[in-house]
Amino acid sequence: MKILAIIELAAEPPQPVTPGALIDELQGAWRLYSDGLLRSAYATSSPTRVVFELEVIDRMHAEEALSRLPLVADGTFRVTYIELLPFVNWEKLFAQRDSGS
Repeated sequence: MKILAIIELAAEPPQPVTPGALIDELQGAWRLYSDGLLRSAYATSSPTRVVFELEVIDRMHAEEALSRLPLVADGTFRVTYIELLPFVNWEKLFAQRDSGS
């Protein structure tokens, strides 16, 4: 299953993000990438938000994987998970055509 994980700096982080903590977070993300769970990572127009595309069994596995990242674990970053499902609405277009509409 594909999951988008939107990772943002918490509104009130428990601690400032230090360069060392950020390096630890990036190393953890690299491990997820090396393990094949993290498929792609994107910066956004906001400097405090990134988006990860994960390939996992289910949402629970995505949450477990990202909870290993130190700044996610301590609440400095919060994560919103979006499950990506197959887009099946194309069938409606072709069903109308097949029914003579």
